[in-house]
Amino acid sequence: MIVTQDTMRVAVSPMSAYEHLVRFSEYARFMSGVLGVTPVHDTAAHLALDIGGRRVEIDAVLADVEPGRFVRWDSDALVESFWLSAAGDDATDVVAVAELDDSLVRMYERQPDAALHARLHMDLKGFKRFCEESR
Repeated sequence: MIVTQDTMRVAVSPMSAYEHLVRFSEYARFMSGVLGVTPVHDTAAHLALDIGGRRVEIDAVLADVEPGRFVRWDSDALVESFWLSAAGDDATDVVAVAELDDSLVRMYERQPDAALHARLHMDLKGFKRFCEESR
């Protein structure tokens, strides 16, 4: 298992950030390596991702949510969790954790830990841009 964490401040309220994170249909607009998203219902989607040079197909489910505070989605190979906390007026600190089961996803990268962290960081930068442009 590879686990990595990163943090980013986003200039929107925690509730606004939460609303974007629970909509799988928006993931392709900010998440790096998304090749396709097929919503199954409001809390589940089939995602095709490029992770470390590998095409990975996952069935993601919103497993745990606390509106305005926390979002976690699960799949067999990849789990992502997001903690949201208010940071002053209309800003949110987003702490993201990605957990990749490297026994299910063999990445081409020589340093898979660094590659997963770089992907998570790019996702947070994309999320910040997307949220702030959506205001």
